[in-house]
Amino acid sequence: MSQNLIRTGIALLIVSLWTQNLEISFLVSVGVLLLNIGSKYSREVFTVASVLFGLLCIGMLSLFTFDGGAYDFLKDVVYFLRPITILLATYFSVKNLKKKTDFFNILVIVGFAFAFIHVVHISVEIIGMKPNVAKFRNKFGRFNHVEMLALFSIICVKGIPVKKTRFKVLYQFFVVCLAVSFLLYFSRTMMIVLFLMVLAYYGYLKLNARGAVALVGMLIGGGLFILFLSQYEPAETKDPGVISTFLTKMKNSYTETLEPIKFDKNKLDRRELWPRWRAYEAILVWNEVSEEKSWLTGKGFGSTVDVGFDITLQGEKIRHLPTVHNGIAYVYMKTGLIGLLVYLSIIGMLYMQYYKKQSIRDKVSFNRILVACGFYIFASSLVVTGIFKPHDMATFLIGGVLALKQFNDFENRNTRNEGDS
Repeated sequence: MSQNLIRTGIALLIVSLWTQNLEISFLVSVGVLLLNIGSKYSREVFTVASVLFGLLCIGMLSLFTFDGGAYDFLKDVVYFLRPITILLATYFSVKNLKKKTDFFNILVIVGFAFAFIHVVHISVEIIGMKPNVAKFRNKFGRFNHVEMLALFSIICVKGIPVKKTRFKVLYQFFVVCLAVSFLLYFSRTMMIVLFLMVLAYYGYLKLNARGAVALVGMLIGGGLFILFLSQYEPAETKDPGVISTFLTKMKNSYTETLEPIKFDKNKLDRRELWPRWRAYEAILVWNEVSEEKSWLTGKGFGSTVDVGFDITLQGEKIRHLPTVHNGIAYVYMKTGLIGLLVYLSIIGMLYMQYYKKQSIRDKVSFNRILVACGFYIFASSLVVTGIFKPHDMATFLIGGVLALKQFNDFENRNTRNEGDS
């Protein structure tokens, strides 16, 4: 197969995930997989794919007791099947690349393109705009995980061809553009995930003396920051500044995600509920699963959670939600305790990569990138639906890295194949 076609497929995968469209990314991943699939694969990718498939099978058990709509059932099947197709599509695509460094190179270049467009868009449209984070994010974008992983690659991965370009000034310009664009999303999740991924890659989250020192440092730093936020009181103005709004969002992160709230569903004024909506959803899931006594396998595919009143979602009034924000609650709702343990086992398997040996010739620690992916999944699962979110790129990165792990000497292999096309 043409190397340019393989590279194009990888780029299309990235763009399809950026669209945040479940159907588009699923169809693209299936297409790329069919074009690149081979008969040989590593034991590691087989293990991860098998675990994900097991999770899919648990959710499909509801087929035998199904009383909902076929559309919701099939959509949940796609939700749980898509991480597998993305994982395998990326794995076989990278496996077919002659220049293995093309994988990270494409990721960084696409990230540069998105960042440049984002910064230009802001520069053109921001004139005369009042400083308001919510309006800013609604207009210019709330997140971009392509840019996040591109920034992670620049910080951690050696041997990426774009880093060795002769046009150093141009490269530095795009790096600055990427960093600025990343910060201007004002995304708490992306900042925390990137921070954890970088720490994981450099070994600061490993259970050893170095990790203990890092943990103490994070606890002290985090404690001081939490103390600051607890004492911080935003000014009560009609249009608070950007920094003030962002600090307020940080202050409300815990209550929004984890702190339960007792709420009367018959209340007409629901303003006190919205800041804790994610935690409210999670409590509803817990209560409904308990009422139905479906702790082990969950409510299955096609199931919903009743929020108790109509809410407007994407311009449509809806009361029964097929998904919830918290990824742990989402997996529990669809697949129960068994599925939740399977899901968490994926994170555990990725973390155990810390303790696997890697050739000393390798300039890049693929094992540590996989550990970083584990923290990516864990952190994003607390805020959004983890690997099931249409824009999540964890399985994309895992698939690519598992393919790269089969080849030693990352940089030297690239040098030997520079004449390939």
